[in-house]
Amino acid sequence: MENLKILIDQEIPEKEWRELIDCSTLATPYQTVDYFRFVNNGTDYVARAFAIEIDHKLVASCVVTLMKEPGIKGFFSRRGIIFGGPVFQESSPQVLDQLLIAIKKGIGNKVIYLEVRNFNDYSPYHSSFTKEGWAYSDYLNVRLNLVNLTIDKVLARYKYNRRREIKQSLSSGASYRESQSDKEVNEVYSILKSLYKERVKLPMPSYEYFLEFMQSGLMKVFVVVHEDKIIGGAFCAILQGKGIFTYYYCGQRDYNPRIFPTHLAVHAAIEYGINNGFIYLDFMGAGKAETEYGVRKYKLEFGGDLLAWGRYTYVLNPILFKFGKVGLAIIRGVKK
Repeated sequence: MENLKILIDQEIPEKEWRELIDCSTLATPYQTVDYFRFVNNGTDYVARAFAIEIDHKLVASCVVTLMKEPGIKGFFSRRGIIFGGPVFQESSPQVLDQLLIAIKKGIGNKVIYLEVRNFNDYSPYHSSFTKEGWAYSDYLNVRLNLVNLTIDKVLARYKYNRRREIKQSLSSGASYRESQSDKEVNEVYSILKSLYKERVKLPMPSYEYFLEFMQSGLMKVFVVVHEDKIIGGAFCAILQGKGIFTYYYCGQRDYNPRIFPTHLAVHAAIEYGINNGFIYLDFMGAGKAETEYGVRKYKLEFGGDLLAWGRYTYVLNPILFKFGKVGLAIIRGVKK
């Protein structure tokens, strides 16, 4: 391509980056300049940004979040995650090829593998990924379309038990709203942290990460309240005018047999999306297609559509990738 230029990190002009995001149907909050800055502002992770400029016009961009688990597991778990997927002018899909090449070259040996977690349909561009050596895997997602919906209409789409339990929770005095202080954000985080420690048994970001995410303007935090006590909530990434993403949500277990705080946390995000002009709510993953997954069933009970948009993986270090799976399994087994 003539007059093609690869831009990296601070080389990418902010104004043009924002314009590309505004005009793209592939945009997510995880591909914005604000997310890039937030992640690199002393959070748990680091981000790299890559872009393609042709004739002084920005036509493609991508933010790669570099992640790893704490401690010795970090050696085996170094990965670059492209949340949502690359953003580019859909009228010029050939620029995706150049962007993928730039990402692989720019990341180098910093991670063991790269992974695109699709929050949009990239099937029209499948050949661009496979041609550059990316392997496709069948992962599912759940998305709820919010266009022309009222809260009553969306409630009607919920499974009967979910709708009944939400109404029962509200009639029992529980409520939901946006958080009003850092203290409330911390209370939701404490509930979430206990859940992950006792039941999920997976690492999660620090409290400071969530607080700074919210302060970046890319996250809303919702709280579920009963008798002036916070009993649940949700951390949701947002891209104004496009999507709201249920990043994490939680509720106190066995709090009250007539109150379901986790249901209300998700419902709060959906209602906010409807009232503030969002196009859809994205549940951010529903597991592998061939594997039974209880969380998938739960997400579908809110009336969304099951989508097979999958993921793409590119392995930069095949030996560490292979032994990393074994090593992490051993380490996790020892700790059980």
